[in-house]
Amino acid sequence: MSGQPASPVVAVVAATTAAQVAGAMGAAVFPVIAPELALSLGVEASMIGYQMSLIYGAAMLGSMSFAWMVARYGGCRTTQIGMACCVAGLAAGFHSSIAALAVTSVLIGVAMSINLPAAAHLLFRFSPPQHRNFIFSLKQTGVPLAWALMALIAPTVTLTWGWRWALALVLLSALATLLAMQPARERWDDDRRPDLPVRARVFEGVQLVWRLPALRWLGVAAFGMAFVQLCVSTFTVIMLVEEGGYSLVEAGLMLSVAQIAGVLGRIAWGWLADRTHDTLRVLHGLTAGMLLCCIAVAFLQPGWPVLMTAVLFAVFGATAIGWNGLYTAEVARRSPPGQVSIATGGAMVWNFAGILAGPTAFALVYQQLGSYAWTYGSMVLMVVVIFCALAGSRRALRRER
Repeated sequence: MSGQPASPVVAVVAATTAAQVAGAMGAAVFPVIAPELALSLGVEASMIGYQMSLIYGAAMLGSMSFAWMVARYGGCRTTQIGMACCVAGLAAGFHSSIAALAVTSVLIGVAMSINLPAAAHLLFRFSPPQHRNFIFSLKQTGVPLAWALMALIAPTVTLTWGWRWALALVLLSALATLLAMQPARERWDDDRRPDLPVRARVFEGVQLVWRLPALRWLGVAAFGMAFVQLCVSTFTVIMLVEEGGYSLVEAGLMLSVAQIAGVLGRIAWGWLADRTHDTLRVLHGLTAGMLLCCIAVAFLQPGWPVLMTAVLFAVFGATAIGWNGLYTAEVARRSPPGQVSIATGGAMVWNFAGILAGPTAFALVYQQLGSYAWTYGSMVLMVVVIFCALAGSRRALRRER
């Protein structure tokens, strides 16, 4: 980004990362407080899988419907709208009923779908091309960071004051992010086009991605990687509590190990991809790590040493949670000129579809197998799909050259 001062890059990365953290915490808080929330509602804790699917189902539909907002209102204002949706959704969640939590889930999903194309637009506009993998990966650390924060904080808050206070913390963080971005709005949104009509071009981004074979196969890979990622994030605490002999706080700490490893992994993999100039090769390596971890978790027993379990989930987090920045950077790089936000919205449909399918499929398989550990082992089938899709994307890139 020649001619651009360094300060906008730093500020944009900081703001988009803060928004990602706040939005992701809106989803991450629920699996962590699931055992207590389930008792309050009188349902099984495994039902959290269906709630997570509702959140990301709304995000998938939103990605197809709201990508136009970035061009009309600008990336900064669109992010603020996403934060407002998150605040409203969490406020609705204070009412402990299935219906209220359904509303919460939909609004949080919409917030996610709005924030991702907005962030991609701002980052692509303000980031130097030679550091784009690293910068996109740095911003994407917001998701595992959010999950790590919730895994560390939410159990103690929930057990001490109740689960509503955990929601209140997330609400305040989203509100603070919304307000903090306002001073930069005019400068960051000077490319907005308020004359554009307000209309939902539902399949525009999806069609764009589908027309480009390299992006199409990359989207299929993202489906599989998101599938695995959300299963790790959603069911780790429940598995360790019900099958591993861990307390809620101890299981939350173990999930935080995976999420922190995901944060560090995203930064490291982004740096590595910039140095090797081969994002797909790095993604292949991460997929191999996912495969080994799925197999290892299948043999998890209550007698395992804590350190061994922590190492396993650290590797699982670094691989299954560490891929997202590479994906969004590659999508932005392969997008037609001027259509980064549209392509990102279409590409994220694949991501959200995997997230939507993952927890629900996991819950259904668990009902048949009766073991969370064995259900993790069954995910090797999805990892094979990821390998095949990445190979397809590489073949498509070679044909384009």
